[in-house]
Amino acid sequence: MGAPDTRSQVTEVWQEYWRSHSESLDEPSPQFIADALIRETDPAPGRRILEAGSGTGGLAQQLAQRGAAVTVLDIVPACIRAIRQRDPGLGSLHGAVGDLFHCPFPEGAFDVVFNSGVMEHFEKEEIRRGLLEMARVLRPGGTLVCLVPSSRGRFYVRGKRMQEKAGTWEFGAEYPQRSLRPYLADSGLTLLREYQTGVSYQRGFLRGWRWRVAKLLLSPFNEDSRLGAALFGGYLLVSCWRKPGGEVANPQ
Repeated sequence: MGAPDTRSQVTEVWQEYWRSHSESLDEPSPQFIADALIRETDPAPGRRILEAGSGTGGLAQQLAQRGAAVTVLDIVPACIRAIRQRDPGLGSLHGAVGDLFHCPFPEGAFDVVFNSGVMEHFEKEEIRRGLLEMARVLRPGGTLVCLVPSSRGRFYVRGKRMQEKAGTWEFGAEYPQRSLRPYLADSGLTLLREYQTGVSYQRGFLRGWRWRVAKLLLSPFNEDSRLGAALFGGYLLVSCWRKPGGEVANPQ
């Protein structure tokens, strides 16, 4: 395994990715990811939610449609421009260009801070720094939700390695995680839960006969199947934490 990309390299990778995939700026996110975030963020009217590293903002849009006041932050201006051009009638959704490692918001500004498919691109110390910066802008009692590729997703990990070997992997350095506990163990935040999702989705990283075998093996399981995750893992790890103090932001 090579050295993880620096933050500047990650920025360059995603600038280039969205330049070459501009037609995807309006594509919806997989529904199982949106479902997990709706479940964990409780996007009711009056809730202040930040997506720190939003990409196209499709997930944030679904939360805004349910009444939450959602702010999106991303380093790629094209993504923020696409978000700002969306129908304002779809909900309270605001965008800003910026770095999640230096969030341009005051301490305690949000009830929920989340991202999906972001932190796995950084080295270990930067993962910790990013998570702590996200926690800084949470109000006491607020909820931090982070979704990253799971190292226990057997078919995802296999497909990723094969694409990297073939030179067809488009997402830069990506380091799947087993748990985010090591990064936040001494942060003062309380772990609410960690689980895997995207059990069936991970077959999409395979090709040819491997894809067909994975489809057969995964066909009995939905994306959130506990049994499926126990047998084959899932594409994403969902890690949910609470900031101490105040009222619990998302009691479940």
